[in-house]
Amino acid sequence: MPSTVATKCDVRLRSLEFQLPGEPIPLADIDMTDDMREKLSGIGQKFTFRSDENSTEMSIVAARKALQSAGMEARDIGLIISAPTLSTSYGFEIPAIAIRVALGLENAECLNVAQGCVGFLAAMRLADQYLATNEGRGDVLVVTACKASTLMENLTHGAFFWADAAAAAVLTRTPGAGLRVAAYGEKNSEQDWGAMRLRHGDARPHASCDPADDLKVVVDFADDRAQMDYVVGEQSRCGGLIDTLLDAEGLDQDDLDALLLPSIGANRVPHLLGRHKAFSEKVRSDFRYAHMGGVDVMFFLDQYLKDNPPQHDARYIVMTPAFTAQWGGLLLRYDGDVEAGCL
Repeated sequence: MPSTVATKCDVRLRSLEFQLPGEPIPLADIDMTDDMREKLSGIGQKFTFRSDENSTEMSIVAARKALQSAGMEARDIGLIISAPTLSTSYGFEIPAIAIRVALGLENAECLNVAQGCVGFLAAMRLADQYLATNEGRGDVLVVTACKASTLMENLTHGAFFWADAAAAAVLTRTPGAGLRVAAYGEKNSEQDWGAMRLRHGDARPHASCDPADDLKVVVDFADDRAQMDYVVGEQSRCGGLIDTLLDAEGLDQDDLDALLLPSIGANRVPHLLGRHKAFSEKVRSDFRYAHMGGVDVMFFLDQYLKDNPPQHDARYIVMTPAFTAQWGGLLLRYDGDVEAGCL
């Protein structure tokens, strides 16, 4: 696979907050096929979340939490970037605009990133670029949400289980201790990038659509060989991304404190890290959670940091796939003394 260079960043997280709706729902209580029930033990997932709110409403809740946690006023935000994991609530709307109105962020411009699970991480790269060229304009609010329960039958597309959730972060370039984004990188598929899909896209005329079928997420490879090629390529993309992010600061395995992967199956870790077997001992993801789209890896990092207060210069990699199209990730660094409850 051709080598790509990570984009270096220097932006600090003022806050990072989440919206996991309601109480956890045991996956054992959900209707599923015998095949999926047999897969559960290997996947490692134990519970999921289901929201009565749509993805934009969940985004607003998470955004409000992040703004309050950062101690920010509405006028302090110069840009809102929304990055929905799957579809949006009504297909065409821009969640950032709904967030702007709901929170009274009248100073903020709006941007929407449609990049699947990677979108939340890619948006932090865009936040860094915005802040570098717009000094004094305000900080950036980045928000993602995943509403899987209305797009999948019993919260699964057949490989693992999904959950409804949202996350939001406020990013700044002002000095201070905390967690900083040091680099963003991605590795892209060269074929079958559209295998995970909604069948009702503009590739088909509306008259041929049957909503009961066409509004459901599916994974549709041309044949078994194409699916096998994707599986093999996923290991290469995952491994290549780790190398790219480490190279951004000339690091090696010993310099990394933790690696956070998404909850797409504990049984997939040996394959994904086939080129980096020693990194398996660095994985700190909680695979009991159903996959929360773009929320997973930053949620797992936040939980890890609460249980393992970071030391100065500690480094972390968070990485996730976007459908069958790519893997994207961040290299993060902790700067400064530990402060309770602080990123």
